Amino acid sequence: MIPPPASVHRVLDGQASRGTELAVITPPDGLTIAPDGPSVDVPWIISPFVRGRGGVQWLQTVVDQPQYLVRLGAGWADVQPTGRAAPFQIAPGRGWNLDGTVLAGRFDGGELYASVQRRNWGPGWTGSLILDGAAPPVAAVGLRRPVSTPSDNPWLQWMGPWSADVFFGRLFGHDAPVRPALIGMRLQIQPFSNFELGLSRTMQWGGRGREEDVKTLLRALVGWDNAGSHGVTVENQPGNQLAGFDWRLQLGADRGDAFYGQMIGEDEDHGLPTAYIFQAGLQTRWTVRDAVLLGFVEYNDLIASHAYHGDRPPGITYTSSVFKRGYTHDGMPLGYPAGGDVTLTSVGLLAQIAAVQMALVLSHGNALPTSQRFSAGPISGFNGSLQLNVDSRHQLGAAVWWWRDTAERQRALQLWLRFLL
Repeated sequence: MIPPPASVHRVLDGQASRGTELAVITPPDGLTIAPDGPSVDVPWIISPFVRGRGGVQWLQTVVDQPQYLVRLGAGWADVQPTGRAAPFQIAPGRGWNLDGTVLAGRFDGGELYASVQRRNWGPGWTGSLILDGAAPPVAAVGLRRPVSTPSDNPWLQWMGPWSADVFFGRLFGHDAPVRPALIGMRLQIQPFSNFELGLSRTMQWGGRGREEDVKTLLRALVGWDNAGSHGVTVENQPGNQLAGFDWRLQLGADRGDAFYGQMIGEDEDHGLPTAYIFQAGLQTRWTVRDAVLLGFVEYNDLIASHAYHGDRPPGITYTSSVFKRGYTHDGMPLGYPAGGDVTLTSVGLLAQIAAVQMALVLSHGNALPTSQRFSAGPISGFNGSLQLNVDSRHQLGAAVWWWRDTAERQRALQLWLRFLL
């Protein structure tokens, strides 16, 4: 019998998340080959192992020692938009990538690193509202505490196990201004055995033709970046920021059930996030003979302040007066895969049966005329994947994406074969 992969154990202990199951964050070492796949028009609720409409992806860990980590990744993919209906998604400017590459020096539980890795900040199964694993990875340098463990410092023990990440990178796909920076900060703590809390903040900053001095950066860090206040004008406005919090409350004696959610502010008021977008979900886990199953129901409201009947107009989420391409990298959303100004309810099921893994997600909602990825009106989607662990060195898989709005239907299928090293 083939031993179950690590992701199955996460289902068993209730620690599974989009970052480990539905989004490709760090796949195992090996070579993956895939023909065809989803265009950038299709929301990647389930991320393809090879981005876009087919290609190859390779990952190899060269050094993994207590002091150093060297992992090299490279690939090529045909990532294109279908261009059949508005709103259009632009295609990335190149097909090659360095996905999964990381060079890190380790010390006392921390890492100083340079990487091209996907990040998933939040507990949601269908996506993170602030930085999602379906987004193309941002080449960045940073400092992080990757493994959540308690601190020996008596002043920090109240946080319980904690992890953190701070990084600086540059964004592709922007022409006004060109190559802005993306700065990210996240702290995740577990003050109680059944409760996790995450604090996240991202900032688009600078770019060719805009100020990138220390004064401008400090103004952005303290939240003085709204034109009309603190001497900020449209010309010297530091950037575009999102910030907020997320939670996961484990329920039951075996912690297989959980209530989770996320609130991310799209604007700032008196130094604090406001104009929130919202996510909430429930998950449960059970076993049927040899099958381990995990189901969830999740609601996402990507209309700023809409969930609590605020007075903000639509068209705010993931947009910016400074960065004309909005909150994107290589033409794709950095946040929730379905983009802004939509509401979406999803029902999902994950299953592990011997050597077979399966994921199914059904979604339905509504898009406003200001939506970035859909025509206005009702939207529906289906995402599914199936993986067979043939033996210890080979995996076969297939994934399907299907979305419908009032203008068109988007369909994609990807088959893939992975040779593990």
